[in-house]
Amino acid sequence: MGKPLVSILINNFNKENFCEKAVKSALDQDYKKIEVIFYDDNSSDLSLERISFLKKKKKYKRLKIIKNKSRSTVSSYNQIIGIKRSLKKSKGQIICLLDSDDWFKKNKINQVVNFFNNNKKQGILFDKPVLFFENGDTKKTNTKYGNRKNKWPKFPPTSCISFRKKNINLVINKVFKNNYPDLWIDFRLASFFAIKMKQFNLLNNHLTFYRQLENSFDKKYDKFFNSAWWRRRKQAFDFINQMDKKNIKNYETFDYYFTRLISKLFSFF
Repeated sequence: MGKPLVSILINNFNKENFCEKAVKSALDQDYKKIEVIFYDDNSSDLSLERISFLKKKKKYKRLKIIKNKSRSTVSSYNQIIGIKRSLKKSKGQIICLLDSDDWFKKNKINQVVNFFNNNKKQGILFDKPVLFFENGDTKKTNTKYGNRKNKWPKFPPTSCISFRKKNINLVINKVFKNNYPDLWIDFRLASFFAIKMKQFNLLNNHLTFYRQLENSFDKKYDKFFNSAWWRRRKQAFDFINQMDKKNIKNYETFDYYFTRLISKLFSFF
């Protein structure tokens, strides 16, 4: 591949206070053969105005903007639709995902390209996140990411995912299904590549700052004893079972049947 073009896809909805930092971190990489596609999902704040102003600067001419005019009521579907539209406009051989409230370290894309150049048959790559808290504190995660027996892998968040474009074009319709509203793109991609393609590649470097916000969508899943947590868990099992129907080990487990039972009980309340 040598020096392939890298497309960084940034999804944004009402993140006017953070989106400029995300875009600048993507365009100010040590690796220069980059394009950035900023997808604004009909924001009601000043996100689009800020990024449009940024694009006028010569330094950021590699920035492309997609303006969406309508949104679904399901946030995870909006994310998926945005990525699909950005992928169609992208020209890079390598794709990196970036949420608009996160940002990259300056040397991230260099390391991503080096990995794919040295691992020709691999289609996906994760790096580790640095947690960034609202008070300015940071913390490198010590989570043990990787595959787990008879279950979906434990994986880093969306902004830590990179993949070859040709690989995602082959699996896009299998991964982007609209009947799992609580499953975001990180789960779908990580599970598909790990289970169907036997790939889970992790750089042992913390290359992405992952902002911890109080109003994050993930917060509603924080508690073990709540219906949303169990609903998403059941959808995770169902997604994997649909994707890998021949592997009976995925669903003939105590964990699977217990999750179905608890989810059903919660549905009565």
